[in-house]
Amino acid sequence: MKPALSAIALAFGASVASAAPQLVTNPQMCGLSAIDGQELGMTLTASEMFEIEYYCAFEPPVEFRWDGDVTTTRLGYCSEPGLIEPILVTFQFGSYEPGVVNLWWQGGDAPTRFLACE
Repeated sequence: MKPALSAIALAFGASVASAAPQLVTNPQMCGLSAIDGQELGMTLTASEMFEIEYYCAFEPPVEFRWDGDVTTTRLGYCSEPGLIEPILVTFQFGSYEPGVVNLWWQGGDAPTRFLACE
């Protein structure tokens, strides 16, 4: 890729990434990098979630917005040292609770709550 095109792609990627909220299970993680916050809880992005020694990926990416009510399900996998397993997760979020994403795990009886940092 030519240097000028690389710079444009990098700038566009940075602007898109900065538009996505930081979603965390522990409000103390807000403002920390994902790596620094790993010991405090889990971080959620449009296509993955992770904490120290635990990682999950799913597709297609989720667009988090709170101007309507959304329930959507994704397939993926989770891994930790020595283990990998397929997952089915359902996301619920919307105008009824702005800044909150409830993630339901396959077989779980309660959601994991992610909060958007301001």
